[in-house]
Amino acid sequence: MSLKDKIIEKLKTVYDPELRQDVITLKLVQNLQADDETGEVSLTFRPTAYLCPIGIQLALMIKQAILKVEGVKKVDMEVVDFVYAKQAMEYLKQLDDQKEKKD
Repeated sequence: MSLKDKIIEKLKTVYDPELRQDVITLKLVQNLQADDETGEVSLTFRPTAYLCPIGIQLALMIKQAILKVEGVKKVDMEVVDFVYAKQAMEYLKQLDDQKEKKD
């Protein structure tokens, strides 16, 4: 199974609590790319609404889930079409900083 397939399977366990569906079914994750050799992953997260009340929480849940997939070394995630995209990106950066300290 490719790294991308493993990530998709993991993301099927991340649910939007308001809509009770996973982020893959809701098509909240777009442009997913995963390099099997380097372990580098990139994706775009687009919340269900511009004012999504749980957009930051979902962004963090998505990135944390991907980081748990065996073989993933780095996750570059962009948040778009969301009123708090800048804040979400700051929180996601903090996850990177925490991972670097552990490694």
